[in-house]
Amino acid sequence: MRPIVKKQRIALFSPQGFLDGSSATGLITMQDMEVTRSTKVSMVLVSMKKVIFFNKNGISILLDILTKLQKEMKVTIGFCDYDRKQYEAFFNFFEGEIPFSLFRTLDVAMLFAGGLSSKEGEENVLIYNEDSTQRSMQAIEIFDRGYNPVVVQTREEFNRRVGESDTFVEIVENTYLGFMGSRIAARTRGNCVIYYLKGFLDGSVTEQFDVIYHQNCLKVGFQLFMFDATRVSSLNIHAANFFSRLSTAGAEYGALIAIVGLDMEKTPKAFVEELEDAGIIFFENETDFFTDEIVQSMGGGGSAVKKEKNRLTKPVVARLPVLVDATMGTLQMMTNMVAVKETMKIQPFEAKGEELMASSVAFYGDIDGMVTLVMPRRLVQKSCTLLIGEESDEEEVLVDALSELVNIVAGKSKTMLQEEGVNINITLPRSYVSIDDLHATLDGLQGVQVNFSFDDYPFTFYLSP
Repeated sequence: MRPIVKKQRIALFSPQGFLDGSSATGLITMQDMEVTRSTKVSMVLVSMKKVIFFNKNGISILLDILTKLQKEMKVTIGFCDYDRKQYEAFFNFFEGEIPFSLFRTLDVAMLFAGGLSSKEGEENVLIYNEDSTQRSMQAIEIFDRGYNPVVVQTREEFNRRVGESDTFVEIVENTYLGFMGSRIAARTRGNCVIYYLKGFLDGSVTEQFDVIYHQNCLKVGFQLFMFDATRVSSLNIHAANFFSRLSTAGAEYGALIAIVGLDMEKTPKAFVEELEDAGIIFFENETDFFTDEIVQSMGGGGSAVKKEKNRLTKPVVARLPVLVDATMGTLQMMTNMVAVKETMKIQPFEAKGEELMASSVAFYGDIDGMVTLVMPRRLVQKSCTLLIGEESDEEEVLVDALSELVNIVAGKSKTMLQEEGVNINITLPRSYVSIDDLHATLDGLQGVQVNFSFDDYPFTFYLSP
């Protein structure tokens, strides 16, 4: 079945009838794959519009083929044009963790396929997902493509806003952005980075784990790292040695590594003892980890970051205008306020004011550095209304929203730098409720501090090595 290319963005396969183990085998031939490889698309999708019946065997066979294309072409793979019952079936087949993306319609997929809105900030897209992480990820992707995401937090609010369909160019529901590629997935909870492991762990874990990414998370100030091993069957000596080395290296930063949910009965006792000797702590479940006294004592603490360099390089400083423009453009749009630049100076970090909150994100690649945003709590509330749907005063909600805001800024910066031929990767953001903790992270560094004001609200942008 030859794919149909939609607006040079999506290669679309459209099977008909039954999609099971027997019919799926010959659906996409070697010749079809060659045709797909010759395109310059950002997605390869299978439309379920004309599918009467499908099962896990059929989907798995197609997924094997799509995964090969994904690895070769660096594209997003997945399915589109399904109903609610089919959407739920995908999650049932793969026990809630699906390694591909789902787009309710082809039009929704087009929003995420790389095309930019011609009317930046004017075209509203309504977004709802039961999972808060998915809501934020989708909002960031939509925002990066020039649209204005309107995120709602509850099904009731979504149903109410759907009645205003004339207000939105598209409605994004029953859509899922899957973790693409073979890298180990990561997310944050508070000031902890959580990595998700699965299957049998052997020497290949060193290829799947992005060590540079992890090092930059340490650089941002993260000290807690949890490896979720609930889906791990067992591990061998090569994987055990990897975790031991990771823990030893993290000790220089005062970091704690924990493995949660590992089946101890299937894990050789010698491996467990080796990991414990390296400083790794084991927990039965996530609740035990987050309620542990040691973990709680480190959750808000400052970082003992090893300062390998304390001055910015010229290539990084040269990109300062791009980073500042991405930041201020985003904040001005989200707050509907005009920012006024007050001072800019190369100096150690300095922040004064009441009820300040901050978040940092590191970047690495063609240039390396870290961006930190500092603002009063009230400005965080105004800036993050788009992401949380209201001006919440709950600390946990604000911290999470501030992290997502920094994610948006980092994503925008990455896109703008790519347009100038500069490629970077970004870490997860680390947010600070206490400015003392931030001072501990930035202590001894010399960076560029740019101070702004939004009406009466002070705002600090700090670029550091």
